[in-house]
Amino acid sequence: MASAITHFLSLHYPGLVLGPGLFHSWPIGLRFDLQSEAATSDDAYFAEVLRRASIPFEAVFAPDDEVLMVVQRRRWEGRFRRWRFRANHFVLRQLKVSKQEAEFQRLANRTRFADTRQLVRFTVQRLAAHIPHQQILQAISHQDFPGRSPQLQDDIFFLNLRSKLILQMYDDRGLDLIGPDVETIQPLYQNYNDWILDYDRAAIDTLFATEPLLKPNQD
Repeated sequence: MASAITHFLSLHYPGLVLGPGLFHSWPIGLRFDLQSEAATSDDAYFAEVLRRASIPFEAVFAPDDEVLMVVQRRRWEGRFRRWRFRANHFVLRQLKVSKQEAEFQRLANRTRFADTRQLVRFTVQRLAAHIPHQQILQAISHQDFPGRSPQLQDDIFFLNLRSKLILQMYDDRGLDLIGPDVETIQPLYQNYNDWILDYDRAAIDTLFATEPLLKPNQD
């Protein structure tokens, strides 16, 4: 599985490092606003976050798409329990797989916001139909709210082996989606334009208005 990630990224996203700020790590992407006007103390707020996250997820991943799920966290030296993945990790339980079925890696932290020397990650390949995405997205949305469960504090990336798109919901505020070319993400730009985060809208609109279509810098 590790070789599958390396091959996928080198072929379709040369130079990309999976990590926080996915939208700002690649020149072709979208950033969606998931927040509602309800207060974060209300269940209605999280219901709307989950609804908004689920719609683009289901648009990106057809039931028969093969998906690489990458779960990644920073490794803090001298704090073993903080970086080790346990057998009862939420994602492993949701996917109903054992640690032996997942591929584990320890790698240098070259992410945009690197504050540790290393990362640890595990990867599982599944059909999209076999990923309980709503439960996982809900757990991501709760990460900054101690009173809510379930919670996921790790970075989660979904890699579509058919369309080559990569999706990451980073917390209750937003969701990043990147593609290898503009044409691949243009339908999502058109269909969910109202949800594009206002802060990044100008840059995203420019991406789709530019001719010829932008290609990533592969230097």
